[in-house]
Amino acid sequence: MPERDRQLARVVNLCLSVAAAVTFAVVAPAASAAQTDSKQPPSGGSSSSSNTPKGSGRNTPGSTSTSSKPPAPAVCPTAVNPPNVPNDGEGDPLPPLDVPDEAVGGDRMGDCGTVLPPNAPLPPDKLTAASWVIADQDTGNVLAAYAPHARQRPAGTIKVLLAMVALRELDPNAIIVATKEDTQQKLSKVGLVADGKYITGDLIRALIVTSASDVSNAIARALGGPDEAVRKMNALAKELKCFDTRAVNPNGGDQPGMSTSAFDIAVIYREAMRNPEFAEATGAANVVIHPQGNRKKELTRPNDNNKMADAFKGTTGGKAGLTDAAKSTYVGSGEKDGKHVIVSIMRSDRQPWDQGASLLTYGFSLIAAHTEPVGKLGATVEPVKTSRDTSTQSNIDKTAQSNSTLARSAFGNFGLPITIAAGVVVLIALLMTMRRKMARAKRLRAQQAR
Repeated sequence: MPERDRQLARVVNLCLSVAAAVTFAVVAPAASAAQTDSKQPPSGGSSSSSNTPKGSGRNTPGSTSTSSKPPAPAVCPTAVNPPNVPNDGEGDPLPPLDVPDEAVGGDRMGDCGTVLPPNAPLPPDKLTAASWVIADQDTGNVLAAYAPHARQRPAGTIKVLLAMVALRELDPNAIIVATKEDTQQKLSKVGLVADGKYITGDLIRALIVTSASDVSNAIARALGGPDEAVRKMNALAKELKCFDTRAVNPNGGDQPGMSTSAFDIAVIYREAMRNPEFAEATGAANVVIHPQGNRKKELTRPNDNNKMADAFKGTTGGKAGLTDAAKSTYVGSGEKDGKHVIVSIMRSDRQPWDQGASLLTYGFSLIAAHTEPVGKLGATVEPVKTSRDTSTQSNIDKTAQSNSTLARSAFGNFGLPITIAAGVVVLIALLMTMRRKMARAKRLRAQQAR
């Protein structure tokens, strides 16, 4: 081979080697990144078993299938409706309340029997209530319970819900004029007089402190009428996740459809105690109603909860109820050594004072022993799910990781074709240069030959 041909071959090989090296430097990292991407699940598709949501039916190796274990009941199965009674009051029957998918407050809150922490002492003797709850007022931890989500009739304890709505919506300085209908309400009354003028704030305090069915009817009218007041009460109960609770009238009288539970009424009371006006009123020894206009005689009534204060030193408030269908009901609170405990009692054959006092004492002993909570008032034990689920977050992270891998390659996805094109251009330029040199050498040889 002539020398000029060998030189041409060397130059061509050098150009091809340079182009091949540049192409490999770009293609190899990109191909690796593409292979990694191909192993990731597509956006919106299924991911690995470690991200499978609970209840999907997919089991990881070594795990035990949960399909054979029935879910914990949300409501005591034998108490989805309040007990049947010979006389449930006037009115048409209402359909049963829906049962949530999970027990509010934790899996054990749907049990029908005693719910205690491990190694806890037994509850007090002589408890006749069909259900009860003891909770730490400060933390919301349920300390112990008996059939907490068993549905019962609330009687007068439902007035705590009415008081909460009134405190939210009514002007305490406004005047409410009593009506004859107010004075004709059943159950206990404070003694409102038809056409009498009363300060709203006084009536709300009376509602909190005493049974006051005449007052509850007057406040319901101020809220837009009994039906509107009941609608607002039920809306607030739903807001508090009190799914066992349904008010049919604002004063707690027996009527078909009335419902609550020891758990729900404890949640409602705890929320009410966060309002300083409610907390101050329920802890007062009495209430004074100051009539306006020509009537100057004040109405002074003792706190119904004074009997609990006699039974338990340190009582901070409470609300009792009693009807034929509901029997005796109660929700209240106490304080000891800086700790605060709530107790609720549903459907007791006896007055609640001794039972309430013994449950408060028991609750404080559980706090002192640092026992584990068995549930939580007003919320599920598991954290609230966010709107963006785990699979979506995983796909976003994987996309970012993929883009990062490509960015770390020589030139990324868009740089690859540009790099190849540049290599081709360089190769063509070298070939053209060599062609010109070869043509020039040919002309020189021809001139020398002549």
